[in-house]
Amino acid sequence: MKKLTALRQHLIDAVPHLQRDPDQLLTFVEDGAIEFAPGPNLSHGYTFTAQIVLTDFADDIDTVMIPLLDWLGVYQPDLVPAEAIRFEAEILNNDAVDLALRVQLTERVVAKKDCDTGRLDISHRMPRFDIETCGPRRWQLMANDRHLSDYVEPEGTDG
Repeated sequence: MKKLTALRQHLIDAVPHLQRDPDQLLTFVEDGAIEFAPGPNLSHGYTFTAQIVLTDFADDIDTVMIPLLDWLGVYQPDLVPAEAIRFEAEILNNDAVDLALRVQLTERVVAKKDCDTGRLDISHRMPRFDIETCGPRRWQLMANDRHLSDYVEPEGTDG
């Protein structure tokens, strides 16, 4: 599940709290399914709920949500907005929470057989669906004129 690995790395790169301690980001796959067509074609797709858990999180929630929404807009733009993200939080104290996010993800795997060589090549597709951009890929996240964080837009390939 390369898409979840890419999302995880994006959040670590984008969220100051996770840059300081990436071990406070846990990722899991829930309710996964494989979609395939019967027959000789081995290409298939993964559909799953990614659970993203931030432990002892003591920063502004927007430092996570804005980079997450940005990444989803580029790599999973087909999500139904009202169903795309679910969350739970356990309030640990006045300053920190354990935050669990659930995000619906899909990932396509293309498998090509070469009967002459007996070779089977697979690639996980992660197409980038560029949305309207306004130039720079490095952003400062501000709330009420207060600097929350800096992050870089998600990048990727179709490979």
